Amino acid sequence: MNTASPVSRSADFSKQHAIAVLTIALLVATTTSAHHSRAEFANGAMHEIEGEVARVVWRNPHVMLSVRTQNPDGSEQVWEMEAGDAGTMARRGLTNDLIAVGDRVRAAGQRSNRRDNWLTLAHVQLEGGTEMVFGGGEPRWSSDYVGGSRGMQPAAAAAGNSPEGIFRVWFREGRARYNVAEQPPLTPAASAAWQAYDPLRDDPVLDCVLPGMPRVMTMTGSRPIEFQRQGDDILLQSENYNRMRTIHMGVDEVPDDVAATPLGYSRGRWDGNSLVVTTTNVSWPFFELPPLYGVPQSEEVEIVERFTLGEDELTYDFWAFDPVNFTAPIEEEGFFVWRYDPNIRIRVNECEPHQRPDEGN
Repeated sequence: MNTASPVSRSADFSKQHAIAVLTIALLVATTTSAHHSRAEFANGAMHEIEGEVARVVWRNPHVMLSVRTQNPDGSEQVWEMEAGDAGTMARRGLTNDLIAVGDRVRAAGQRSNRRDNWLTLAHVQLEGGTEMVFGGGEPRWSSDYVGGSRGMQPAAAAAGNSPEGIFRVWFREGRARYNVAEQPPLTPAASAAWQAYDPLRDDPVLDCVLPGMPRVMTMTGSRPIEFQRQGDDILLQSENYNRMRTIHMGVDEVPDDVAATPLGYSRGRWDGNSLVVTTTNVSWPFFELPPLYGVPQSEEVEIVERFTLGEDELTYDFWAFDPVNFTAPIEEEGFFVWRYDPNIRIRVNECEPHQRPDEGN
């Protein structure tokens, strides 16, 4: 496979890619919102509840609260509330010692359009008046709050700290600056499989199956990554389920005895201040490049990543082609940007299986 396009960022390729995506979008009518991981909350109204905390799950893939409320007729109702991963919450200053079973709280979040009594975990006001803001926005009720935009401010660089090039911890703050076409260039069979994918039923990660490529990179959220040396090779650790990739440097061809694995086999080379990584032999079944979820992926997929080092900044370009499922490559320049923060570290990312919707909901 000729990787000149993702490396050189050819104008001709970008033009052909745009035409291919437009053609497929015109040929295939689709409701793409069903493929967003948070689509069940996309149009939900903000709903407030008051009650007693019945359960706290402060793990991954989601922090969860159960709140028991009382209806006007005296009957009880339990609301499930879902936030992001525990590592992201911790970096916002939100930890599990702030809230406990038995606490009386006021809470607010968007309602699910698929599950009864299910909300996003957006705001929780504790008995003492302090508000926990689980997203990156502003508080809803109180000026005394923890989390939100206040919790995501970058730290000042430590005096005398001189990290060496790419070999440090990188943190993506705020929302990603990507603009992926919501209708990928798929074959008819792949498009049908994508339309049938249900993220609440078919996502193996909800059962704590460790994710593979490209998901381990493209769906990290605010979880950091770190580059480390291992002899002549490079280790790339993601806090996303603590996955560790080995980037084999100076290897032109994949050895014949390499079997396909979820993370695949990655070969790296330097191009000026950019690390270019080509990954093949991937056995992970889904191609996930937000907002694309559940796109089928074969073991013939080839993925090319470019990590370009700037001043305390790392820009991530992404290219992929799967001849079994794609009709054209997918290329995203500047998919997102990591920044250096000397106070960020990789956390242990434990997982607890996610509660799936009941059959028939």
